[in-house]
Amino acid sequence: MTRAARQIRGERGTALFLAIMLVTMLAAIGSAAILASHTETLISASFRQGREARYVADGGVSRAIADLAGLPDWSAALSGLATSTFVDGPPAALKTLPGGGTALLCCSASSLTASLQLRGNGGGDWGPNTPQWKIYGWGRASAWRGEDQIQSAFYVAVWVADDAGDGDGDPARDSNGTVVLNGVALGPRGTRRAVQAVVQRAVSVGGAPGGVRLRSWRESRW
Repeated sequence: MTRAARQIRGERGTALFLAIMLVTMLAAIGSAAILASHTETLISASFRQGREARYVADGGVSRAIADLAGLPDWSAALSGLATSTFVDGPPAALKTLPGGGTALLCCSASSLTASLQLRGNGGGDWGPNTPQWKIYGWGRASAWRGEDQIQSAFYVAVWVADDAGDGDGDPARDSNGTVVLNGVALGPRGTRRAVQAVVQRAVSVGGAPGGVRLRSWRESRW
């Protein structure tokens, strides 16, 4: 083999090596772009689901407030005798979530009610005045107005508890016209948002029931 032939063969080998390196680099750049796009899509979807969950939790609490306004005595709700007009069968039955999975609302130690009782009072203990959370309303968000009008993969549940400040020593009796509501929205991929509201029965000047007044409303940690 002549010197010129060996030189041409060496140049071909170098060109092949450079071509392989270039293809490898382009493949890596393409993979990184696809991964970045996929990650951005997931982040965007997570943000949308989180926002929808907040709206659903808000809606559940609003529905519960509307039902409470029609009760002459909130003690019925605090004792568990009265529930919202929005319910999805017996609360102790395992619920299939529209976004996938199941949830046990009450009343065992592994239920959401038991979990709320552990953390819903901020770890506080007021002895006999310690609020006892009772499930009040629950169901698919799409059932509010029918799936043809509301398309949602979220399930919502709302609990009610006595105001610890009434000091009557009975968490199942409302003595000051004030209760606390905690609503949680359960959605796909474990998405969960909760809101808590303190509401007070409003009284008109003549002493007749005047509806419900919202004292506070905030997003809570579940």
